[in-house]
Amino acid sequence: MTNKKFIILIFVSILFAISAAISINLNSQNYNFKDRGEIFLNNFTQNINDINVISIESFENNIDLVKKGSSYISESGYPLKKGMWENLITSLSLLRIEESKTNNPNRHKDLNLKSPELNKSEDESEGFATKITLKKSDGTIFSSILFGKIDPSVGGLSGGQFARMSGENQSYLLKGAIRMPGGKSDWFESLLFTIKNESFVKASLIKKDKIFEIEDIKNSLKLTYPQNHSFKPDEEKLKDVRDVIESFYFYDVRKSLKNYSDELPTLTYKTKEGLILSISSVNPDAKGESWVIINSESIDSKSKKLADEIKNKTEGFEFLANINTSNILRWKANDFISQNNK
Repeated sequence: MTNKKFIILIFVSILFAISAAISINLNSQNYNFKDRGEIFLNNFTQNINDINVISIESFENNIDLVKKGSSYISESGYPLKKGMWENLITSLSLLRIEESKTNNPNRHKDLNLKSPELNKSEDESEGFATKITLKKSDGTIFSSILFGKIDPSVGGLSGGQFARMSGENQSYLLKGAIRMPGGKSDWFESLLFTIKNESFVKASLIKKDKIFEIEDIKNSLKLTYPQNHSFKPDEEKLKDVRDVIESFYFYDVRKSLKNYSDELPTLTYKTKEGLILSISSVNPDAKGESWVIINSESIDSKSKKLADEIKNKTEGFEFLANINTSNILRWKANDFISQNNK
């Protein structure tokens, strides 16, 4: 290579470097690294003791964590699963800015950074953020942040996550990501009890009057009330009633009322060990999942421990039951009619 060609090559390389630098500076939405490494939530750790409420809002995860002593509980007062609030606090404190991203509000949807309040659909829609609002003891807001898509390409155990401050269009790619449950029930130990099928003796549904009763007779489920039914009961539906208590999970929880009507639709179960368990719908006219209250008692020493455990978990609270349990609480006797009889 001649000296002349070498000089020309160096000159061209310099021009490319200058052009690249200009391009990076002009396109700051995509290549702004000046804030890299800075703490995203300034003074968060210094103010954590003064943060009284952590409010979380998304499609299926709306919950307020309220400070109680040196920890947080749900606003209902129901205890959180161990480690839940600690993981969230720690992950918030570790967030660092990786780079500045778009400040164009029209692009927030692409990063799942649209405010969840704007979602008017009954179904989960793409483009909406998880909003976390930190409120101080005096009621003022310390910070309100919208968290969007995860970016696994960012280094570290948690990867990265897109975020922006509420009320601001500027977005960021963060190093680190918030660590918290994806759904509300996952904040809690949502399995209330498990009762084996072989322990089942009978179950009945009573509203103003008895609607139905099923019993295990010689290891076979029978519809024993109404006594003179003229149809063959659907065996799968009989099993559905029994299986309600096999593993009872809840999907939400709230404080119970002091008093309820004596005519709430109530499923009552009896087991071989002497456990009497009742599940009552507190909103029988509503469609979809029902809020229920649960009561347990023991008529045999074999079931006293389990009855006490269930009582300690459920007393003073209402629970959102699954759709299957909710529908059974609305059944009439003819809902047991087999499809082959229709």
